[in-house]
Amino acid sequence: MSASGAGGSRVRSLFDRAANAGSIGAVLFQGIGAVLFAIGSALASGVLTIADVFIIPAQSFIGAVGGLIDAVFGGAAQIINFGAIATALSLGPGGRFASPLSFGFAFAMVLLAFYILLAYISEEDTTNFFPLIGTGFDLPTPGFLDSEEESE
Repeated sequence: MSASGAGGSRVRSLFDRAANAGSIGAVLFQGIGAVLFAIGSALASGVLTIADVFIIPAQSFIGAVGGLIDAVFGGAAQIINFGAIATALSLGPGGRFASPLSFGFAFAMVLLAFYILLAYISEEDTTNFFPLIGTGFDLPTPGFLDSEEESE
């Protein structure tokens, strides 16, 4: 029987292994071993897939939190860093002594920006239309949704 037809080299290698096995018991043993190996590798692949269901979203969440922290504090740190560099250059050798207080000004600007953001967020919202922080958009209602501020 020729193995050169359908299946190609994989079928040929199977027939070669069966011919080299020497007995039908060895062929059956190799076949059962191959089936058990396939089952084991399928189970391992399934376990890894289930692990990926939890690991990949967790990695994405951790990366997003890192990006959020960088977005919130990275700009402020960069402003303070530029102020420190400007102060160092103005006080160093060959400096023009143009702005020795630039580090303090940069730090004060960052603190002022955080204070303005905190004051904006802590403002009480009295909207009856779109209840999100800072929208403050009221629809004039005849009293069935919410009490109007003027009537209190």
